[in-house]
Amino acid sequence: MLFKQKEKKYINPRFRAYGKARLDIAQRAKTRQDWEELWKSSTNPYPFTWGDSWKHCVEYKVDDFAAEVGFFVDILGLPVNAFDLSYAMFTSPSRDFYIGIVPTPEKVNSTPKDAIRLQFMVADILATTKELERRGVIFEQQPEPCQLGSSLHIGYFRTPHGIPVELWGQIGHQDDHIDLDLDDEFGDEDHDDQQLDLTLVVESKIDSEDSEKDKLDARENDKFVEQVNEMTEDRDQVQEKIEEHLHEDDELDYEYIYEEEPQIN
Repeated sequence: MLFKQKEKKYINPRFRAYGKARLDIAQRAKTRQDWEELWKSSTNPYPFTWGDSWKHCVEYKVDDFAAEVGFFVDILGLPVNAFDLSYAMFTSPSRDFYIGIVPTPEKVNSTPKDAIRLQFMVADILATTKELERRGVIFEQQPEPCQLGSSLHIGYFRTPHGIPVELWGQIGHQDDHIDLDLDDEFGDEDHDDQQLDLTLVVESKIDSEDSEKDKLDARENDKFVEQVNEMTEDRDQVQEKIEEHLHEDDELDYEYIYEEEPQIN
């Protein structure tokens, strides 16, 4: 009898249970009011206390280290935060983000080109695109609305290694407020980061909501209010859903497979 070890997954059933409960809310919430009523703060508080240097960095392995370095430093103009023959970390002039690259070690696979996507929100996406094209950057997708009728555009190019770099933004000035201001949209409540950090999702819901409000008559509006009240009544069932999901999809770390032993003649 031979035993084969199953590839270990890093999924605790409790993680999935919490996620399913959050997705249940996302499926039911249709307006900003729904999000306010149904969304709950995190089960656990934020655990990180930043050190004195950089705060967060996305790192990937490349096959052509020199090409990637030249692209980030001399084409995109990113300042260097750390650099030697086997490592480079780039940032922005105001140190808003950090990107790290390393040469791929021998007998190790480099990072697949679509394994990650770097995303930047810019003030004027067309002006930024034209400037990058002037520098020789080739856009795989020219800026276009992220969805029909939206003023938010998206386009992307790739690094020499093939990592997509997405640009998000509106056409025009930064004063158009691309980012969703939770204080302005949801009022002055002290939500203490308890609201969703899914600004694009909420923004799309707001856009669709605004276009539909004018179409609702009094009768439809009353029905909608009634539905919202029903949802607020069962918000306490979210924790129960979490416990229910704990018993679902509980996977074992090891899978034992019986194989016939070879016969020796």
